[in-house]
Amino acid sequence: MTQVTTLPTPLTRERVGHGVRHGLRDVLGPDAWSRLPEAVRERFVETAANATYAGTFEIVQASALGRAIAWLGTFFGTPVAPRAGTHVAARVLVQPDAHGVAWNREYLWPDGTRDVVRSTKVVTGGSLIEKLPARLCMPLDTYEDGGVLHFVSRGYYFDLGLGLRLWLPPLLSPGVTHVEHIDLGHGWFRFTMTVTHPLLGAVFFQTGRFCAAEELP
Repeated sequence: MTQVTTLPTPLTRERVGHGVRHGLRDVLGPDAWSRLPEAVRERFVETAANATYAGTFEIVQASALGRAIAWLGTFFGTPVAPRAGTHVAARVLVQPDAHGVAWNREYLWPDGTRDVVRSTKVVTGGSLIEKLPARLCMPLDTYEDGGVLHFVSRGYYFDLGLGLRLWLPPLLSPGVTHVEHIDLGHGWFRFTMTVTHPLLGAVFFQTGRFCAAEELP
């Protein structure tokens, strides 16, 4: 059993590396990019990488369908949190990836166990794709609204290689994923994710507050 590591004191500014393109400026366009708060632009600037954010998910919820999907996901890479809870300590590691930028969420559960949800944001052809384990991909509509950065899925497909894609029918997919990145000021931001199935309603919901922090050992 992995012991929970005490999270470090958040810093006031993100630690930024170099050499990896998020590309969100190109995806959003200059007008929408300029409307984002400066702190959000710093987190997603084209050269930002190797940052660590620490905080707490106040809520991590899943329906019966969500719990089943999460359990199945543990066999091929844990694309979603496999448990539910409240006041779950967490950190987000932003690291260079061969194709884009990896955003890995670590959940440090109260009983001492730890789960990591892995995904990579890749900009290709002016569009953003979230790549999950098992070659599952999620094209995203990305936009700004009232200073909030939104990512909304446009379906799911398996990348079979050689340009071949196997799309999941909407009713056989988890549903529409909607992520909001909301700047709270003073270095803090809120991450909120909802996944809504077209027939069965809310499948996953989680929300938490995070701030830049030094890397944990």
